[in-house]
Amino acid sequence: MDFSLCISSDFPREELSKLLYNMLCEALFVELIDYEAEVWDRSFTHSVSVGCTYFSMSINLDDDEDYTERYRKANLEAYGVDTNVFISIQFITNTFDIGWIKILEIIGKILNMNDRDLILEDDSSYPLLKRIKGSLLINSKLDEYRTWYMTKENLALLNYPYEEGEV
Repeated sequence: MDFSLCISSDFPREELSKLLYNMLCEALFVELIDYEAEVWDRSFTHSVSVGCTYFSMSINLDDDEDYTERYRKANLEAYGVDTNVFISIQFITNTFDIGWIKILEIIGKILNMNDRDLILEDDSSYPLLKRIKGSLLINSKLDEYRTWYMTKENLALLNYPYEEGEV
């Protein structure tokens, strides 16, 4: 199951990877102590990738300026968000329920890191949440499946105030 998280960031991608790695370690602290999970950093020349037992996150370093600008414009036109970093998230299907909770914790840490724009989409490019100008909006037009993992209890893990509405 794939998701995309687009954020606005001034960090170099390699530094952003280290920041995500540290956030993963913090979110999985108990699981790491109990040897129930592992966290890794598999960065290469063309991409940075951090992950854990439940999912991985990758940032392509080869994206040229034209590609980044086209993607930025598409997000601006479609959703009104100004983003410049695309993070691909791949969940391990049989542990999605655990991984989803942990990724919400990570997104919450990103939300609390700054007040810049952000959008999370699932594999069908369906927007689940977006932050624009510091305000977080959770999509209220969800089907039964998406409603299952976008519960109020799960969203509380963001540790960030939000409103519900059409994204």
